[in-house]
Amino acid sequence: MEKRVNYEDLIIDLYIFNKLERPSANMSTAKLLFLFEEELYNKNMIGAHYKMKHHMWGPYNQKIGTNLKNLALNGYLKYIENYYDKAEKDVKIYRKNKITTKFLKSIDELIQEYSVIFTVLDDIIYEYGALKTEELKDHLYSLESVGVAYKRIKAYKLYSIILNPDSLRNPKVNFYLDEDWYDTIEILLNPDLLAKIKHVVKTAPHGNFIQL
Repeated sequence: MEKRVNYEDLIIDLYIFNKLERPSANMSTAKLLFLFEEELYNKNMIGAHYKMKHHMWGPYNQKIGTNLKNLALNGYLKYIENYYDKAEKDVKIYRKNKITTKFLKSIDELIQEYSVIFTVLDDIIYEYGALKTEELKDHLYSLESVGVAYKRIKAYKLYSIILNPDSLRNPKVNFYLDEDWYDTIEILLNPDLLAKIKHVVKTAPHGNFIQL
């Protein structure tokens, strides 16, 4: 059986960028995601499903970078590359585009269904969205009690798990797509498949069909 894709995480990633008034790279996006997951964890709810580990620059999950890169390659975000001295390499910096907004408008019913989750995310973005990466890091490292062990981030061993949303056994709310929404999102986030379906819809009245 093919492994299930966490489209929920991709939706939340795009939602963040659609709300942000600034571009954001992997690490700063990860810090916003951590604050979001931490807030929900304390409310016994699950939004994004990123398992956050103690990275040298703060809480992180490599899937965040992979997801943002793939979203950009498929046109759902735009990006530029800038050299980052601390990392000693070029870093992709992302921001929204028209497709980001169009996609989220197309699934507004889903977002409203999980409004309790996205309201928390709105609050996080409103409070921390304008902060730079270093400011976000300073804030996170100033917190006395975070994650599964309720302690400072520096007290966690490097690369150990700080927070795992899926460790909640009976969450009050869990942002998880049912079969119909899953199939819909899969099509919407697959440009090639979506283009084929649109072609079928357009040409079917004329008796033309293609194999999907």
